[in-house]
Amino acid sequence: DLVSSPAWARHLATLSAALAVRRDTLARELARQTPELHVLTVPRGGTNLWVRLPDGLDDAALADRAAAAGVLITPGRPFYAAEPAAGHVRLTFSGTARVGELEEGVRRLASALQDMS
Repeated sequence: DLVSSPAWARHLATLSAALAVRRDTLARELARQTPELHVLTVPRGGTNLWVRLPDGLDDAALADRAAAAGVLITPGRPFYAAEPAAGHVRLTFSGTARVGELEEGVRRLASALQDMS
């Protein structure tokens, strides 16, 4: 009954629009505040951005440093069957994070990156 009700389509449209705003905010702020990171693809759907790290930067170490700054990111290495060519992290924009919180999260991530340099 839930997925066949008219409310379901409205819910999906509202959720999709909210996720698009969060995704675009996160991608924009990453480009602005952390130009050394490279967003692989800005997805049309989903809840995550995959980010390539500069050569030599350890994904787990960055995740630890980010967590110490109050930002949770996921190291990318466990998602690869073999050793990846470069470090990656997964950044989630789902959940309840507001635009301002995403902007602050990227600011903190940028600070964590500076601390590792």
